[in-house]
Amino acid sequence: MKKVLFAFALALVASSAMAQDKVIRKARLIKDEVQNLVATPNRNEKQEAELKTKLAQCMEMLEPTFTSPETKKELANAWDIKAQLHSYILSPLLDKAIAKEVTDTAQLAQNLFASLDAIQKCYNATQELGLKGEKDPYSVPNKLNVLKFRPIVAYCGQMFFQNQQFPQAVDAFKRWMTYPQTYTILGPDAATLAEDEQTPQIAYYTCLAAYFAKDNEVFNQFIDQARQYTQEKDQVNQLYLTHFIEQGDTASWLKAGREIVVADPAANDAVAQNILAYYFNKGDFKTAQGFADELIASDANSRLGNYAKGLVFMNDHKYKEAIPFFVKATETDPSFSDAYYNAGVCWSNYGYDINESLSGKKMTTQQFNAAVQPVKDAYKEAEPYFLKVQELEPENTHKWATRLRTVYYILGNKAKEAEMAKLVGE
Repeated sequence: MKKVLFAFALALVASSAMAQDKVIRKARLIKDEVQNLVATPNRNEKQEAELKTKLAQCMEMLEPTFTSPETKKELANAWDIKAQLHSYILSPLLDKAIAKEVTDTAQLAQNLFASLDAIQKCYNATQELGLKGEKDPYSVPNKLNVLKFRPIVAYCGQMFFQNQQFPQAVDAFKRWMTYPQTYTILGPDAATLAEDEQTPQIAYYTCLAAYFAKDNEVFNQFIDQARQYTQEKDQVNQLYLTHFIEQGDTASWLKAGREIVVADPAANDAVAQNILAYYFNKGDFKTAQGFADELIASDANSRLGNYAKGLVFMNDHKYKEAIPFFVKATETDPSFSDAYYNAGVCWSNYGYDINESLSGKKMTTQQFNAAVQPVKDAYKEAEPYFLKVQELEPENTHKWATRLRTVYYILGNKAKEAEMAKLVGE
């Protein structure tokens, strides 16, 4: 009795499988009718209506077969039909896009991605069934479509980005980036796509879209590839660092920023300034000096590296040690007004400290004049630096006139002192 029941159950399964396969074969016939209608030029309203009806009918007919355990031999066929149906819907949308007409990007992307995914599932089914060569009528034409569709995936990402639909842009760009891994139907061609010269650029667009979409997972997934995009290196670096700042990840911002600056100090002056400002604001002069040393080690003529090293010594009241670094910065950049200014300040402060050391000491006039001479010499050294600031920033009177007034006071040049006093309104 049990054997009879078991045989009956097997018969039911076989019958159900045959029914599913029959549905798929019928869907193939309807698909062929759809294909003929698609190929019909200048379709009239009746034909358009018939096309839509048959498309919907075929899609609805296929849907249960994808999840039915009874679908066996015809599963690859079912996925192939679905892929083609979506490509038929895609085709006129793509024509409009190529003609630069208003196009429903969401519909274009939806059918493009659905066709691609169906192609891959068709390929998976052929592998499970062991279909090869003549027994696999699907993979060769489908692979050509996968290769042909990749630029359209990037186009969808671009359109979504322009429309500020950033999550959708992320999805499209991510599909392009993971194309070689996702569509295994490509076989050996996947390696060629993975090495596509556009990869760094698309990686940058992916990260940019992910940044606006606040998708940190995707951003982190592709940022290393995005940083290989050299044509817009400054923008890539800015995006990279801004991401860390907005995440509140100061440690990563500093680490990444220092790497970027040391790799190319001249091109990343603004980044270096921000990092140094951070260290100085924190009072972390030791780390600031270490960073300055890195810059100078990378480029002995580093404008900012030498300037920063000068600032470190200056903040430590080591004025004479600071001056050569400010001077080196001006040699690299003759328009570097702040470096000239700080060199002048260092000479002035050096003279001031000498003068302060004389306070309270009992000396003869001759001794005093001898002791004061180094003070005058120091202020005399400061004068040309402040004059250079005047040349570079004539409108910023208080910056140089106040300092020059003190210089001329120490040097005893009353006419020049009065001239500077007048300029600052005193």
